[in-house]
Amino acid sequence: RTLDIEGDLSLSVFPWLGLDIGPAQLSNAAGFDDPYMARMETVQVRVKLLPLLKKQLEVDTVRLDGLELNLARDKDGRTNGSDLAGETTAAVTGKAGADAAAGDKGGDGLAGLAIGGIEVSGARLTWDDRAAATRYEITDLAFTTGAIEPDQAFDLDLSFRAAAAQPAIEGQFHLKGNVLLAADLRAVEVTAASVDIEAAGAAVPGEQVSLSLASDVFVDLDAETLSLPNLVLETLGLKVSGTVAGAGIMAEDPQLSGVLTVAQFSPRAVIDKLGLAPVNTRDPLVLAQATASLDWTASPQHFAASNLNVSLDDTRIDGSARVDSFTQPAIGFALKVDRIDLDRYLPPEETAEGATDQPAAGKASGSDSAATLPLETLRSLNLNGKLEVGKLTAFNLQSSNLLIQVKAKDGLLRLNPLGASLYAGQY
Repeated sequence: RTLDIEGDLSLSVFPWLGLDIGPAQLSNAAGFDDPYMARMETVQVRVKLLPLLKKQLEVDTVRLDGLELNLARDKDGRTNGSDLAGETTAAVTGKAGADAAAGDKGGDGLAGLAIGGIEVSGARLTWDDRAAATRYEITDLAFTTGAIEPDQAFDLDLSFRAAAAQPAIEGQFHLKGNVLLAADLRAVEVTAASVDIEAAGAAVPGEQVSLSLASDVFVDLDAETLSLPNLVLETLGLKVSGTVAGAGIMAEDPQLSGVLTVAQFSPRAVIDKLGLAPVNTRDPLVLAQATASLDWTASPQHFAASNLNVSLDDTRIDGSARVDSFTQPAIGFALKVDRIDLDRYLPPEETAEGATDQPAAGKASGSDSAATLPLETLRSLNLNGKLEVGKLTAFNLQSSNLLIQVKAKDGLLRLNPLGASLYAGQY
C-alpha cells in the first residue's frame, strides 16, 4: 500500500504534544475499483504534555474532517482490507510481543482521562459487496461531543444520510443525547436520548416513513443491568410508550421485561400509511379506533404478554399470551372478548346482479379443499389456548358465552370443551 500525505505535517511539543495532518490518502488493494481505500482532508490530535508525567491523559478536541472510507468485497469473497492483516501480524507477535505483555503486567493504568471533545465532519463510508450484490453508503456523517470526562456529562450529536441498493432505500438518521460515563467506564447513562429517522424507497412501507424514538438509557456492565424508563416511539400514526428493564445483559440468556401502551389510533389510517390495499368492510365505520396495553417479558427463548388489554372499535379483549422456544414455538393464550360483530368486518355482500351460483374459478371443493390445508404446519403446531366471547355475531347468527379450548401437539388438534348459548339453547 502507498500512504500519500499531500499537505504539511505540523508538530507541536509544549504545552501540547500535537500533530496536524493535511490531506492524505491510503491506496486501495489490487483488484478493486476505487483508487484509494481511505482519505481524509485534515486531522488534529493534541495531548497536554505535563499531565502525562502524572499518568493523566488530557486530550484536546480531536478533529477529523473529510474522512472517506471505501470498503469492498469482490465476487470471490476477498475484502480490500484482508491484505492489511496478513502473516506479518503473526511474525511480530513473537518474542517482542511476549516481552511487551510481560512488561504490562506490573504497570499501572492511567490516573486520569479527559478529552476536550470529538468533531468529525463531512465523512463518507461505503461498503460495496460484489459477492452479495449489495452496496451501502453513508454520507454527510457528522459526529460531535462536548468535553469527555468520567463522572461528567457531555452532549453527543450524530447525523448522517444512508442509502442502499438492494433493497432500494435511502434516508436521514439523527441521534442526540446527554452522556455520563462512570470513572471506570463500566456504566453509562444517556438522558434525553432521541433518534429520528426519515426513510424512503421501494422497500419502505408506503415508500416513505418517519420514525422517532426517545428515552433515557442506563447501562451497568458490572451489575449487568439495562433500563429504559420512559420509552416513546412514534411512527405511522402510532404512539407507543413504555419501559424496558434488563438483567444479565452480558450473559447468554439475558432477561428483559417491561410495559407497553399504544395510544388510540386508527387502524385504517395505519393501513393506508403502510401502502397496503384498503380494507373493504360491510360497515365502513369499523377499524376506526384502537388501543392496546400489556406487560411483557422476553429472552432469547421466549416472549410473554400479560395484563393484555386491547380495544378495537366497540370490542374489548383481555388476557395473556406466551411463546416458548422460537425454533419450535410452543404457543399459549387465554383471551376474553366482551362482544364482537364479525359481520361488520366481512367484505360487502354481492348484489343480486353480481351474485352467482357457480364456484369461483380455481376454488377447491369437497375433498379437494382438504388437500389445500397447510398440513405440515398443522402437524408441527404446538398450541394450548382458551378463547371466551361474551356475545358473538357471525354470518347473521347470534350466540353468547362462547368457549373454545384448543390444544394441538404431535399432529393432534383437539377442540374441547367447545360450548355456546344460541337462541335460548345450549351447545
